[in-house]
Amino acid sequence: MTEFVTLMTACVLGFLHALEIDHMLAVTAFVSRRPTLATAARFGFRWGVGHSVAVLAAGGLLLATGLRWSERYDRWGEAAVGLLLIGIGLWSLRSTRNLHIHPPAEHGDHLHLHTHRPPRPDTPDHHHQHHHHHPHERSHGITLVGLAHGLAGTSAVVALVPVTMVDRVSVGIGYLVAFGLGVTVAMTVFASISAVAMKQAAERSLALGRRITSLVGAAGVLTGAFWIWRALSS
Repeated sequence: MTEFVTLMTACVLGFLHALEIDHMLAVTAFVSRRPTLATAARFGFRWGVGHSVAVLAAGGLLLATGLRWSERYDRWGEAAVGLLLIGIGLWSLRSTRNLHIHPPAEHGDHLHLHTHRPPRPDTPDHHHQHHHHHPHERSHGITLVGLAHGLAGTSAVVALVPVTMVDRVSVGIGYLVAFGLGVTVAMTVFASISAVAMKQAAERSLALGRRITSLVGAAGVLTGAFWIWRALSS
């Protein structure tokens, strides 16, 4: 019974951990480029998998060696993730102007919202000849972002530190797996909800959709700068 409570606690902590501001901003920046339900869920899932793999690898190493997580690693991780957030935010701001909607006639009788570079004016029938950036082209990127987040921020407090206090390795591994499950479920759900909201907003007003994407990018830059400042001032 005690082990079950421990695993459930880890799952809940993972769910809540995923919904921290830096995580949501990073995933939302990816989702904003192609806010469809299936693609967003895939982004959220891939981020969660990356985060979970990083935490499981780091936690497994601590369990195997008996080492303790040092606070200086948190500072380095926060600075690195701060730089990552700034980069993602700038990337999101840069791509905002390319957010547009294709009419139903061009995409199987349904509105299609995404970003890509505008076609060249001299391209014949350029409304239909552009090349789409499909989700798999950025799936590795979102997974790497999840990996980075898994080794920084409060992951150490809610996942890596607790596993060093358990008596049995099997319980520690179970804790890390349950934590990762909670993280992945939460971010998949969040990414899906954010995609639906962004798509509805953009379909009502493309200017509103671009404004929301710009705000996400700006928030990413500011949050990243704050993380760097906090890491350097610690």
